[in-house]
Amino acid sequence: MSGFPDDPLIQYVERNGYAPWQEPAPDPICPVCGKVCDTFYTNDFTHEIVGCDRCITSADAYTED
Repeated sequence: MSGFPDDPLIQYVERNGYAPWQEPAPDPICPVCGKVCDTFYTNDFTHEIVGCDRCITSADAYTED
């Protein structure tokens, strides 16, 4: 049926992405640069975090000196 609004709990979850009794997940922070990021990059051998998508840039291996 149309014309009936959603339950207030459903409206809250749609608006905020989580229920009122849940805490939102904290944003990940890069341990190298301290900025909020989406992706960590690690060293394949030591599995240490070496940076993030905000502080690491890529370079062409054929043109870099």
